[in-house]
Amino acid sequence: MNLILETERIFLKKFTKNDFNLVFELDGDSDVMRYLTLGKPKTLDEVKKESMPRILKSYTNGCNYGIFAAYLKSNNTYIGWFQFEKDNDVKNAIEVGWRLKKKHWNNGYATEVGLSLAGKAKELNKKIVARAMIDNKPSIRVMEKIGLKFVKEFWVDYEPHSGTPDVLYES
Repeated sequence: MNLILETERIFLKKFTKNDFNLVFELDGDSDVMRYLTLGKPKTLDEVKKESMPRILKSYTNGCNYGIFAAYLKSNNTYIGWFQFEKDNDVKNAIEVGWRLKKKHWNNGYATEVGLSLAGKAKELNKKIVARAMIDNKPSIRVMEKIGLKFVKEFWVDYEPHSGTPDVLYES
């Protein structure tokens, strides 16, 4: 199964090239995409051509790193994904992130896995970073719960843009 990480309620494993429908369950939902594309969902074709290649490429930095599918241990239900990748901007840092299906919000899953990923980063002697739109209060709360501290606001050039800065948090 290629299990990457396990918490009390969740296990993570690598996506396969045929898992585009799982990614589409997230990227095709305007509520899930609210703080990523201002709610503009991706089409299945965009997921196949953009999202899946990006996810599969995330596994090329070693067995510890990537964007991993998350499942409930109790019933093997797919709930979303978690990111654990070498950061491109902060030296010796791991970027953590998450994207969960709407019906699995507010269950503490992001915090549970986020804490575990933070622990894994510490074992690897790496700093942890996370970024979000400044209006994404739920993700910012998770960042704080897993021990990250606000570092700065910054502007990123992406479309569509919220017109507000993003925030960087790190350990």
